[in-house]
Amino acid sequence: MSRSKTVAIIGAGACGLVCAKVLLDDGFNVSLFDRQEELGGIWSSKLAYADLHSQQPGGTLEFSDLYDGVEFASWQHIHEYLQKYADLFHITERIQFQTRVISVFKDDLKNDNIPWIIQTETIHGKKETYEFDFVIVASGLYSEPYIPIYRGQSHFAGSIVSPFDIKSHKQLVNKRIIIVGGGKCATDMATLAGRYARSCYLVFRKAHWMIPRRIMNGLLPVRILCTRALSIPFIPIPGAPYGSLFRFLHKQFPKIFTTMIDILSNDMMSIHGPNLFNDKIFIPQYSFQNIENISIIPNDFIRLKHEGHIIGKLGTIDEIIDETTIRLNSGEKLQADMIISATGYIRRFHFFSEEHTQMMGLKTLNEDITFNLYRRVIPVGIPNIAFIGFTGSLGLWMIAEVASHWISNYFLKRLKLPDSEEKMYEEIETHHTFVKKIFNRSEYDYRYYWSAPLEIYLNDMGLTLHRTSNWISEYFGIYRPERLKDLHDERKIIAETGHKPRHFYFSFKLNVILIVILIFIYLICF
Repeated sequence: MSRSKTVAIIGAGACGLVCAKVLLDDGFNVSLFDRQEELGGIWSSKLAYADLHSQQPGGTLEFSDLYDGVEFASWQHIHEYLQKYADLFHITERIQFQTRVISVFKDDLKNDNIPWIIQTETIHGKKETYEFDFVIVASGLYSEPYIPIYRGQSHFAGSIVSPFDIKSHKQLVNKRIIIVGGGKCATDMATLAGRYARSCYLVFRKAHWMIPRRIMNGLLPVRILCTRALSIPFIPIPGAPYGSLFRFLHKQFPKIFTTMIDILSNDMMSIHGPNLFNDKIFIPQYSFQNIENISIIPNDFIRLKHEGHIIGKLGTIDEIIDETTIRLNSGEKLQADMIISATGYIRRFHFFSEEHTQMMGLKTLNEDITFNLYRRVIPVGIPNIAFIGFTGSLGLWMIAEVASHWISNYFLKRLKLPDSEEKMYEEIETHHTFVKKIFNRSEYDYRYYWSAPLEIYLNDMGLTLHRTSNWISEYFGIYRPERLKDLHDERKIIAETGHKPRHFYFSFKLNVILIVILIFIYLICF
């Protein structure tokens, strides 16, 4: 009997855990390394900030083989879920905690017959060297906060921190707080500071869209956005397996779909109403279709803003003048005891050499990394390594689960890739161009897109795109991870028989044909 192929997964957050589960089911011998003392990544006590909650609607932040269903869950609940998942599928015992990966290398990156050499160091300074057949990087999008250096910050008597440093509301009590940023972390921090601080200023360059928890004039929960029907109005992603009719309609009648998006965005604006927009500071400065940042609005944010406990300032910090005085680029001066920089994250891979970083298409830009990976997963021409969890999207966990199956097929050599590296680079460039055009970003961040990235992976593996039995539930039901629970068995059938497993699906077309037949029978008989 041949030995099981070994896989090292760097990171034991949600994406690392689901990838481990998929690979274990496929017979790989998996080891995980995580520098923290507990699993969960951002959903753990070391990284989670005070009152951190998911912005996922109910039943969409879970994995296909363990139901949860809690909506906008707290980080504590999500951590418990991930711990339960890891224990249930015997992943926990495979994790080396408090172990930092300090080096990942091999002499010839393009040679798939030699192993990867991984060097680690524990919190106690013990170093180890391992050999693995495959490596998966799952260190996450949010592991290292970016804190800018402010002009004159040496004068400041207070503290300059990231949201990760705020572990309790008690750190904010009776303080004058300035929060820099306009995304989810910033609005979370503003809500917390609005409740407990002496004053709270939210300083941001550009107002972003904040999604209400109920839409359609408040009649429907926001989870309805997680239906395939409501993904139809958005511009097709290149390479996604859309039907010819879908592409034709988008090409010939784009204004219809733009109008649909405008109706949706106007509905969101009307729900927030004057309590949020009366001073015009928080009005989004771009269309919903071109959304640059997205967050579900925290509970109490609008009330606190209306009551004056959260004050928005459109601009940036120009200079810290003295121990407590902050001057904005508008010239306005604010008083502060603490600055919370909710200004994004840095993605760096310290365990790769600079040469290997460049060879794998991980370009360094202003201390950050931009990814040039085929299907957002694998470096071109470098076998036996993959990256997971670096595609920002409303459906990150579901995308990661399907991508894990894609990676497993890739490692098992079941996946048909383009016949040239040039074509792979073309795919990468096409997606970069698309994301830049739609969202004004260089990284892989699909924002409201979730079904198309899923279907790209499913289509690559030859799996059915319709995951329910009929078109009504397929397009109007909430797309929950439960739809993906049979992927392992479906992949196995294809590997053993060469044929896609049979799947009954009562399509819209079949529905129309049936209605026509019934009408014809009625006319004949009556």
